[in-house]
Formats: sequence, C-alpha cells, structure tokens
Amino acid sequence: MKITPRAYGIDVSSYQSTAMNYSGAKFGIVKLTQGTNYVNPNAKSQIANTKAKGMMAMGYFYATFSGSTVRARAEAQIAIRYAKAYGLAQGTYLGVDWESGSGNYISGPVSDNTEAIIEAMKIIKNAGYKPLLYSGASAMRNNLNSKSVVKEFGDCLWIASYATMDRIDEPSFNWFPSMDGIIIWQFTVNWHGLNVDGNISLLKLDDGSEESSSTSEGDEWELTLHPVVKWDTPRVFIVSNLAGCNLYSDASLDKVIGHLKRKAAYAVLEEKDGALKLGKNQWVDGRAGVTKSNPLAFKDNLSGRVKVVLPHTHALASPSADADKVYELETNKIYHVSGRKGRFFALKDKYEGKTVWVTGNRAYVVV
Repeated sequence: MKITPRAYGIDVSSYQSTAMNYSGAKFGIVKLTQGTNYVNPNAKSQIANTKAKGMMAMGYFYATFSGSTVRARAEAQIAIRYAKAYGLAQGTYLGVDWESGSGNYISGPVSDNTEAIIEAMKIIKNAGYKPLLYSGASAMRNNLNSKSVVKEFGDCLWIASYATMDRIDEPSFNWFPSMDGIIIWQFTVNWHGLNVDGNISLLKLDDGSEESSSTSEGDEWELTLHPVVKWDTPRVFIVSNLAGCNLYSDASLDKVIGHLKRKAAYAVLEEKDGALKLGKNQWVDGRAGVTKSNPLAFKDNLSGRVKVVLPHTHALASPSADADKVYELETNKIYHVSGRKGRFFALKDKYEGKTVWVTGNRAYVVV
C-alpha cells in the first residue's frame, strides 16, 4: 500500500478503542510493547481493524532503554516478535517511541542516546521493517543527534509538535518543526475531538505490499512527469532511471551515501557541473532523471494548474490569510489558475462574477 504526502493518520495505544473508527485517517500506528515486560492488550485487534478499514497498519514500541544499547536491542526484539505475531508484515513501518517518562530518561549524554536509538533501529531494519524514530521536537534537537539517525536510515523521523493542546482538526504549517528527515508529523493530541493523536505524512509512505489499482503503470509514470510542488519551488528533479539513481555527498559524485527510487521527485536547490543538489550534502547526477521548471514560481501573471493537497481547502474572496471563505474545494482535484499574487492563486472559475483565490500552502503547482 502507498500513502501520498499530506495524508492523515492516527496512533493508538491501549487507551483507544479497538474499532478504529477514525474517518479520514489513511494510516494507523499501533503501540505494541513498552520495555520488555508490557504488551498492549488491544494491539492485535487494533491492527486487524486498521487493515479492515483500508488503512495502512504500522506499529511502534515505547522505549525505556534511555541510553543503553543492550536494553535497546532487547526492547526492539520484543517489539518485532509481537509485530510478526499480530500481523504486521515485513516492509511496513515500526517505530521507536523515545521520549521522557515511564522509565525512559533522556537527559544522559547525547552520544549514548543516539547510539542506543540507532542500535534499536538497526535491529528493526535487519528484521525487514522500516524503522521510524518518534520523539518531541525539543528532544530531537537537544537530547539526541537526529542528523546521525537520518544519515543512517534516511527520512525516518516521526516528530511531535503541537500549536495547542486543545482540539486540532488540521495542522498549521506555520507551526511545523522544520528539520531534515521528517516523514510524519504528529500535530495534535486531540484530532477532531476524538481524543486520539493526529498525524500527517510529509512524504510518501510505502509498506511494500501489493494493492489493486485502476491506474496502469504507464499512466502512473506519466503522472509523475507532472509532479506537484510548492508555489515557491522553482525546479524539481524526477528519477527516471529504471534502477533508480545514487545519492552522493557532494557535487563531485564520488562518494555514494544512498539510493533513490525511480519516479521519486525532489526540489532542486542548486546545480553544479551537471550535478543537482537535493538537500544538505545530497547530490545526484542530473542525467539520472528529468528536471522540470515551475514558471509560476518566477512570474505572477502566468496561467497554470494547481492541485488541492489538503482537505477542507476553500476558495477565498481575496488573496489574504484572513479572507472570507467562499466555498470548499475538492481535495486532490486539479484547478486552472490565471495568475498568482504572493502565495495565492487566482482561480479561472469566478464566483458570482468575482475572482476567487486559493492559498499556495494548500494547493500546489502542477509542473
């Protein structure tokens, strides 16, 4: 199963129902174990019902190993045992929930904390699962070296950061805890008033399982030649090589540090001698894919297309953040626009003879 970026999901423990009735959620992350002695009594049912609702099922364990690599290995192995027993197939995501409390101490040396976390994630990876690291934004920045974790496992951070502890239905990206390597953002502890944590995917999620689809391989590949990008992203690179392409540490393309899959798309930050920079110390050979420019990032009087990427997006009466909402737009639908003013796009479809707008933070450019 594949989950697109900007999809909503929930995470649950024994405090939540086994029914998994969370309308709008595309994935569910179920607590399996805590330490080496506790098992979530609802985990098996929660995983089964997550799948029954058509959601991607994932798992996590609450770490109590602090900065101990020995305990980290033991706790990861216990979690893997129950992941297999409760129906989480290899290839899906299995997270390490490393935070302060319940016997887990995060105030020790950063190097010890990071080493223990990496050890647990290696155990998970070697068992055939995709490792995630969950923690709060403060701990990610101050109590562990998240860059070392990302260097080892790629985009794997599941980060918690809340604008408020009250109910939140959709995230405000003005509050997003920006750092490299985030794949899932937990943005609330009370999604839609359901007393369940709300999450949003920042990147595509793929558990490796087969799924039926009405879209042919050719159609899917054609769509990737027209990716959606943020309004201010000037250029994007799409991997076209059948075998994917290597990721290098610098523009000399000498040291391989990773591998990118075919059809993956990334914003281009810089070009040097035919090498393209996709991130900090992350470069690719430009010949391994195609690049597309986003003219709407440069000129505000061009027509084009945008795709609504977040639910509950509205056409606005004017190009401003506090504008009146005119009507709701359809999620994942492509709309034609006649120009841009700042981050706001003018829709070609007028309402009662007047121009309506959509914010570029919720509708991305199709290039």
